[in-house]
Amino acid sequence: MLVRIATIIGVPPGEVERFSVVRRGYDARRKGDVRRVYTVECSLGSPALEEAACARVPGARRYEAPPDPFPKTSVRRPDLPPVVVGAGPAGLFAALTLARFGAPPVILERGRPVEERAGDVARFWRDGTLDPESNAQFGEGGAGTFSDGKLTTRIGDPLVDHVVSVFAEYAGIPGLVKDAKPHVGTDRLRRFCRRMRGELSSLGATIRFGARVEELSLSDRTVCGVRLAGGEEVRSPVVLLAMGHSARDTARRLFAQGVGMAGKAFAVGFRVEHPQPLIDRIQYGRMTGKGLPPAEYRLAARAPSGRGVYTFCMCPGGEVMNAASGEGQSPVNGMSVRARNSGFGNSGIVASVTPADFGDAGGGDTGPLAGIAFQEEIERRAFGRGGGGYGVPAANLLAFLRGNDLPPSPGRLLAPRVVPDSLRGILPGTVEEDLRVGLLRFGGAMRGFLTREATLYAVESRTSSPVRIERSNYESVTHKGLYPVGEGAGHAGGIVSSAVDGIRAALRILETYS
Repeated sequence: MLVRIATIIGVPPGEVERFSVVRRGYDARRKGDVRRVYTVECSLGSPALEEAACARVPGARRYEAPPDPFPKTSVRRPDLPPVVVGAGPAGLFAALTLARFGAPPVILERGRPVEERAGDVARFWRDGTLDPESNAQFGEGGAGTFSDGKLTTRIGDPLVDHVVSVFAEYAGIPGLVKDAKPHVGTDRLRRFCRRMRGELSSLGATIRFGARVEELSLSDRTVCGVRLAGGEEVRSPVVLLAMGHSARDTARRLFAQGVGMAGKAFAVGFRVEHPQPLIDRIQYGRMTGKGLPPAEYRLAARAPSGRGVYTFCMCPGGEVMNAASGEGQSPVNGMSVRARNSGFGNSGIVASVTPADFGDAGGGDTGPLAGIAFQEEIERRAFGRGGGGYGVPAANLLAFLRGNDLPPSPGRLLAPRVVPDSLRGILPGTVEEDLRVGLLRFGGAMRGFLTREATLYAVESRTSSPVRIERSNYESVTHKGLYPVGEGAGHAGGIVSSAVDGIRAALRILETYS
């Protein structure tokens, strides 16, 4: 590799003092000519040589280490520890930051530890016995615990590398930090949760499971703590709220208490599943089966209405699952283990919706909460079409597009049962039609995508939070001492961006303690 690096940058090999691989990935844009791609950091004999190399090589640049955002010293331990609500990525990384720098928090998680939670979720998928406090959405690790565990993000925050390195350490995947598209897998995410729990406890943090926050304790719009569902009050002048995107009851109670929030756009649709070998053949061509990882795809189109249609959270070698967290709901999501070896690939096929669309689906909430009512209504429709009991309605992809009488293809569904259905009428008519347009365009961009071997499942409804809790410098604009963070507060979208948001808010809190 040394000779190759020297050739690319145009210097003799002896001028390369050291080099290291920073990122590695695959470029599959040329079908049948898949290439391994490396990002390399190297040092040359002098700054002048490095400047000259950067001028010669497109994309090359001088590396400058970003400033260290973490405090140089710990703060004095506060009399009342900060409270962190939620043990998903935002809450866990915020708690870790606070604990490492002198302010170990009390972490309140409504769900159960990951070992117990895994059993609850498996039972639900087996026989439809739903625990509304311990499921695919609520519990240690948050919704991401039952996902593909992707650590990709489009944010440019220098803390991204820190977050990935923590996942690499606690999930036991040393090479993760060098992967261009790092993913952990649901099995390793559970290991991550257990080790993170141990680290937090060793730093003095208190973790309480089965502790659902009912409301804020307030004094003239200043936070004094939180009140739990059983009536207990946990006192603190600092509450970091990392509630997750499915804590609809919490959002409603906060709104009733006057916490400033607004409705926001998100996306809804279906989840499509193909045999993974089919996706591999489409993406890799003649190089299929030559030691390459399960292939991925990302597709996007603009419908004539102007609505964006795109693929979301593609899970190579994964499984589709019922991800309900409440009675009468039937949302679906995708998940995979580290090995990505299910034999099937799935992805959300979603269309963007805005507050202007929310009146189409009914529901009792209005204003900032109208998006929650919109989600609940389409999830109730999917629940009914699944015959109750958390069966998932499914349609053959070609039957949905063309009205053919084709049954759903066998796949990997984690739910009590699959129920053949047309899927028509579950989503608002304009959204459904835009999804059809998008799917047809995806078929043109990725030949073989439209096949009788593919199945659609309803309904993909929890792509992100439908509300945003307003904040300034990470603190609520209406309630002093309240720090809303992560995906549930509408300020992140995914595991890594949620974790970074939690860290940034924790650093802000540490500043106030200083």
